Amino acid sequence: MNRIFLISISLVLTAVTIIAQEQQTGANPKYVLTLEDVVQIAKEQSPQAIQARHSFRASYFSFMSYKATFLPKLTLTTSPTSWDKSIRTISSVKDGNVVSTEAKGNTFTSTAGLALSQNIGFTGGNISLGSDFTRRQDFLENNSDIATQFTTTPIRLSISQPLNGYNQFRWDKKIEPLRYDEAKQNYVVAMEQVSARAVSNFFSLAIAQVNLKMSQTNFENQKELYSISVGRYNIGLIAEDALLQVELRYMQAESSLNQAMIDIESSRSRLRSFLGYRDNVEIELLINPEIPSFKVLYEEALNLAMTRNPEIISYNRRILEAERSVALAKSQTGITLNLDASFGTNKTGYTFNDAYSPRFDDREGVSLRINVPILDWNQTRNRYRNAQSLLEVTETQVQQQETDFKQDIYLQVMSFNMQEDQLRIAAKADTIAQKGYEISYQRYMMGRGDITVLNIADSDKDAARRSFMNALNRYWNLYYTIRQLTLFDFLENKPLEEDFDRIIGD
Repeated sequence: MNRIFLISISLVLTAVTIIAQEQQTGANPKYVLTLEDVVQIAKEQSPQAIQARHSFRASYFSFMSYKATFLPKLTLTTSPTSWDKSIRTISSVKDGNVVSTEAKGNTFTSTAGLALSQNIGFTGGNISLGSDFTRRQDFLENNSDIATQFTTTPIRLSISQPLNGYNQFRWDKKIEPLRYDEAKQNYVVAMEQVSARAVSNFFSLAIAQVNLKMSQTNFENQKELYSISVGRYNIGLIAEDALLQVELRYMQAESSLNQAMIDIESSRSRLRSFLGYRDNVEIELLINPEIPSFKVLYEEALNLAMTRNPEIISYNRRILEAERSVALAKSQTGITLNLDASFGTNKTGYTFNDAYSPRFDDREGVSLRINVPILDWNQTRNRYRNAQSLLEVTETQVQQQETDFKQDIYLQVMSFNMQEDQLRIAAKADTIAQKGYEISYQRYMMGRGDITVLNIADSDKDAARRSFMNALNRYWNLYYTIRQLTLFDFLENKPLEEDFDRIIGD
C-alpha cells in the first residue's frame, strides 16, 4: 500500500510539473478529437447550441405565462392621490349638518382596491372578488370649510362574460400546448443542426489534414524525382522536355504544399470558433475510415418523422391558428353582446368608522353591452372573408409542404442507403490508385517508366484519396440529416431526447 501511495504521489507531482512548464512556456493546449468528440463538444458549448437553449427557455417561459392565465390572481390597485379643480357641488359640514354648495373648489381623492380574479376557461369570461376604498376631500377656495367623505365597498363579486360565441381561452388550450411541444422538438432539431454543422466543420479540417499530408508526401517525392531527373539529364538519359515536366510538377507540388498549409489553418480556425474555444488551441482530428453497416427503412423513417418532427406539429398549429382567426372574425360580424354583473355591499360616511359601520347597503348592478354595426362599409364582413381565404391558403400550403416533406425523407433515405456502396467503391478506388502510383513510381526510379504515366498516376492517386474523404463526409452528413428529420438515433435504436428540466434549470 505504501508503494502504491508513493507511486500515486509521484504521478501527481509529475503532472503538476508538466502543467506548470506548459504555463511558463505559454504553450497552447492541444486536443486530439474524433468525430464523436467534435459533435459532443459542439452540442455542449458551441454558440449555436447556447442560442438554441436560450430560445427554448423563452418558449418555456411563454408557456408558463399561458398556464398562469388560468390561475387566480390577487391584485392591489391604488391611486394615492389625485387632484381636480373645477366648478362642482362641494359638500361641507357646518353645525353638524351637511351643506352642498355650487362653487369652484378643489378635490383630492385617494383610492385603493384589492381584487382576486379568475378567468373562466369553459365560458371565456372572468370572475373577481374584490374590495374598494375611496377617500375624497373637498374644499372651497377662500373658505376654510372642508368635507372629507369615505366610500367603501367591503366586498364585491363581479362577472364579465362575452356573449358573441368566441372563447379565447378555449382556442388557447388547443394551440399553446402544441406550440410548446413544437418548441421542445425544435430544440432537439436545433441540436441535430449543430451536430450536422459539427460534421461539416470536422470534415473540412479532416480533408485539409489529408490534403496537407498528401502535399507533403508529393513535395518530397517530386523533390527526389527532380534531383534524379537532373542527374539523368546531365548524362543524356532523358530529354529536356521530360526534365521540364518533372521540374514543373516539383514547383506545383511546392505551391500545393503552401496552399495546403493555409487551408488547414483556415479550417482549424473555423472549427475552433464553431466549438466555442476562445483560446488559440491546437486541434488534431482522428479520422476513422470505418462506418457502421446498416440500412434505414423508408416506412420506419416516415412514421418517425410524422410523429416526432416539429414541422408536423407546426402544420397542425398553423391550421388551428387560421381557424381561430376565422372564429374571431365571425364573432365580430353582426350584433355583439357582453354581459357585466356585480353584487356586493357599500357604504358612505364622513368618518372612517362610519364608512365601515356594521350596517352596509346592498350594491348590485347588471349591464348588457350591445354593439350594432349600422354603417361599417362591410369592414367586419370583409375581415371574415379574408380570414376564410387565409385558412384555405394555409390548408393548401400545409398539404404541399407535407408532400414535399415526405418526398425529402424518401430522397434522403435512398441517398443514405446508397452511400455505403459509394463509400466502398471510393475506398477500393483509393487502394487501387495508391498501388498504381507506387508501381509507376518504382518503375520510374528504376529507369523503366515514363514521366507522363507517373504524373497521371500521381493525379489519380490524389483524386481517389479526396474522393474517398468526400464520400465519407457525405455518408455522415446524410446520417445526421436523417436524424434531424426523424429525431431518432438509428445506431443506438432509440429516439433523440433532451433533459428539458436541466436546460430550464441551468
